[in-house]
Amino acid sequence: MATTLQVEEKRRCDHCGNSFQPRFEEEHFCCSGCRVVHDLIQSGGFASFYELLGRRTLQPAENGDPASDQLEELQEAVTDAEENRASNSSPAHLKLRIGNLSCTACVWLIDHLFRQHEGALKVTSDTARSVLTMWWNPGEFDALAFISDLHRYGYPASLVNELDDGGPAESQALLTRLGVTGGLAMNTMAFTLPSYLGMETSDDLARLFTLVAFASASLALAVGGSYFFQRAITAWKAKSLHMDVPISLGLIAAYLGSLAGLLFQIEEMLYFDFVATFAFLMLGGRWLHLRLLERNRRQLWARERDLSATFRLSADGNRERIPLRKVEAGDCLEIPAGGMVPVESQLEDIGARFHLDWINGEPEPVPFAPGQIVPAGARNGSGSALKAIAREGFAGSFLEQLIGKDSAPSDEIPGDSESSSGHPVLRYYLITVITVAIAGAAWWIGSGKGIAHSLQVFVSVLVVSCPCALGLALPLLDEMLLSKLKQQGIFIRRHSLWPRLKYITTLAFDKTGTLTEPVKRLRNAESLEALSGEARTALRILTLTNHHPVGKALHEAATARFGLPTKELEFTITETPGSGVSAELDEKIWRLGRSDWACGGNSERGSVEGTTLSCDGEAVATFHLDESIRDGAVEQLRSLRSLGYELSILSGDPDRGRVLETAEKLGLKEGAVYSNLSPEEKANLIQEHPAGTTLFVGDGGNDSLAFQAAGATGSPATGIRAIEGQADFVFTGRGFHAIGLLLEGARRRSTLVKTIFATAILYNVIAVGLCLTGLMNPLLAAVLMPISSIVTTAIAARV
Repeated sequence: MATTLQVEEKRRCDHCGNSFQPRFEEEHFCCSGCRVVHDLIQSGGFASFYELLGRRTLQPAENGDPASDQLEELQEAVTDAEENRASNSSPAHLKLRIGNLSCTACVWLIDHLFRQHEGALKVTSDTARSVLTMWWNPGEFDALAFISDLHRYGYPASLVNELDDGGPAESQALLTRLGVTGGLAMNTMAFTLPSYLGMETSDDLARLFTLVAFASASLALAVGGSYFFQRAITAWKAKSLHMDVPISLGLIAAYLGSLAGLLFQIEEMLYFDFVATFAFLMLGGRWLHLRLLERNRRQLWARERDLSATFRLSADGNRERIPLRKVEAGDCLEIPAGGMVPVESQLEDIGARFHLDWINGEPEPVPFAPGQIVPAGARNGSGSALKAIAREGFAGSFLEQLIGKDSAPSDEIPGDSESSSGHPVLRYYLITVITVAIAGAAWWIGSGKGIAHSLQVFVSVLVVSCPCALGLALPLLDEMLLSKLKQQGIFIRRHSLWPRLKYITTLAFDKTGTLTEPVKRLRNAESLEALSGEARTALRILTLTNHHPVGKALHEAATARFGLPTKELEFTITETPGSGVSAELDEKIWRLGRSDWACGGNSERGSVEGTTLSCDGEAVATFHLDESIRDGAVEQLRSLRSLGYELSILSGDPDRGRVLETAEKLGLKEGAVYSNLSPEEKANLIQEHPAGTTLFVGDGGNDSLAFQAAGATGSPATGIRAIEGQADFVFTGRGFHAIGLLLEGARRRSTLVKTIFATAILYNVIAVGLCLTGLMNPLLAAVLMPISSIVTTAIAARV
C-alpha cells in the first residue's frame, strides 16, 4: 500500500529525470505518463534505454493514443505515401515530427520499436529538427500501429508541415559558411605560420606564401564576412548598433590594412590570418547561438498540436477534413471528442458539456443544450463526436486572430539584446575605438614617424580591439544557460527575453492551469488504496478515455499508483450527460459519477458530495477532488515576494471564492487578486504598471491580449502552438519552479556578462596601449587575441 508523505522532499523521476515533489512514499515518477512509459520500456525489454540516457533529462511523457482527428490525418498521409510511390516495387516513405525526440537514447528506442514491425525497412531520426523519416513495404508494414507505439512510449507523432520541413534554415546555411570559412582559415594560417616561426624562405617563396594567404583571406572575407556585413548594413539603416557592426569594422579594417601592407610591402601590417580566423570564430559563435535556440523551438513545435484543420459534413452525409481557413458560415462541422470548436457554432443533435478553461479560465465543464451557441475555442468534453453549425467563417474569428499572430521569434542577433542602440556600452566602445585609432595615427604622423608607421598603428588598434572574445563568450554563455534551463524543463523561445527580465518588477499569473495543476488532485487517496483489484480495473476503464476533469484526475491518480492494467480488456463506455459514465464488466454494471445517479437513485446516497464509484447500484468508493496548487508554488512565491517582486493573480475564473481560496493558500493578499476578468481587463491591469515591468504567465486563449501587454511572458506546456508560440518561455512538469530559476538565471547571466565586458575592456586597454607605442605586430596579435578569448569563454562557462 502506498503511504502518503507528510514531509516535503524532492526526487528525480525514474523516467524523464526531472525533479518532482512526491505525494506518497512509493512514488518515483513525476506523472502517470512517465510511469506508464517506464513500465512499457522495462516490460518490452528495452531497459538499455536508461543506460544510454544517463543523467540527461527528457520532457515528461504523455502516454496515450493519438486523437481521433489526428489519427485520420496520419492515415491519409500513410495512404498517400503508399499510393504515390515511384513504382509498385518501391518502398513507401513518410516524414513525421516526433515530440520528445532529443538524444541518442530516443533514437535507439524508436529504432527498436520500428524494427519490431513486419515490413519495416529503414528509419532515420534527426534530433536537431525532431523529424523522423521511415521507409516500409506497403501491405506488410502497419504504419498506424507503429505510430500508436510511438505515442504509447511518449513520442507523439504528427505530420511535418511546411514550417517544420524548412528545418533550421539559418543555422544550416550558416553551417555551410562556417565549414568553408574554417577551411580557408586553416589554409591562411598554414601559409602564414612559416613567417611567425622565423623559417627561412626565398623572397619568391615568401611572396608566394603571402599571395596564397591573401587569396584565402579574401575568400574567407567574402564567404564568412559577408554574413556580418549584410546585417551591419541593415542595422545601420535602422539607426541601430549591435555586435555585427564592430565585427564588420574589424574585418574591413584588418583586410584593407593588410591589402595596403601587401601593396607597399609593409610586413607589420599583414593581418590576413586574423581576417580568416576572426571570420571563422565569429561565425562559430553565431552558429552555436542559433543552433540551440532553433533546437529548443523545434522540440517545442514537435510536441504541440497545430490547430489547422477540422471536419465538415456535407448534406449527403459525406465527411471531409478541411483546413480551418475554408470554414464558412453555415458549414456543418463535426467536433471529435476532446476536439476544439474552430468558430462560434450552434450545437446540433444532443446536449453536451464543453471545456471553456482555454477561453475564460473556468475549470469545470459547462453544459450546452441543443441549439445553444458554443464559443470558438471550446473543447468537446463528451466521449463522442458532436455536430455543430458554424455561425461565422474562420476569417476574422477568435482562433484565426490567435493563430494568425506572428508567434515566430524575431530575427534576433546575439549581442542585440545586450548592445542595442539604446545600450551605451557598444556605442561608447565604437566611438572610443575609432577615436583612439585616429588619434594614435595622428600622433605618430605629428611625431614625424611617417605614414607607414601611423597607418600600421591605426590598423592594429582596429584589429586588436575587435570583439573577438565577446563574439565567442556571449554565445557560449547563452548556450550553457539554455542547456541548464532545459534540463529543468524550461525552454527559451526568444533570446531578447534576457534584457527584458532586468526591468521586471511585477509578476502576474493566470490561475487555472498556471498556479494550479491542469488536473485536479485526489484529496482522499486512501479511498483509492482500499479498492479491490476488480474495482481498480473498473475505475481504470471508466477513466481511460474520460475527458471530464474528474475522470482525468482519477485516471492520473490511479495510474500513478498502480500503473496500467496488465492485460487488454474489451469494453464499451456509456456516457450519461450531467451524471457520469458506466460500463458492463463480467456481467456487473459499474458506474462513476454523481452519487445519486451512480447508486441508482438511492436517497441515502443522494446527498453525498464527491464522485462515486458503484457496482450494481452499491457504492464502492467516493472520491473527493479539488484544485491543487502546483508543487513548490507556495515556496516560490514566498521567495519571489522576499526579493521585492509585486505579485498578483489575474484570473478569468468567475468564482471569486475559488480564486480567493487559491490566493490564500499561496499567501497572496485579497487586493492583489482579480477574478472574472475578460481578456481586455487582464491587459488593462497589466498596462496600469510601467511599460515593460510585468512578467505575465498564462495558458489560455483569454491570455492573448495580456501576453501582448506584458514586458515578458511565459506559459506552462499546453501542447497548443497558438498559445505557446506567443510566450517567451515555456515550462514543463507539474511543479512551479520555472519563474524562480529563470529570474535567477537572468541575474547570473547579467553578472557574468558584466564580468566578460570588464575583462574585454582590460584586454583592450593593454592591447591598444601596445598598439599606440608601436609594439604591436601580427605575431603578438595572434598570441594576445586567443588568450583573451580563452579567458572570457572560461568566465562564460561558470554560468
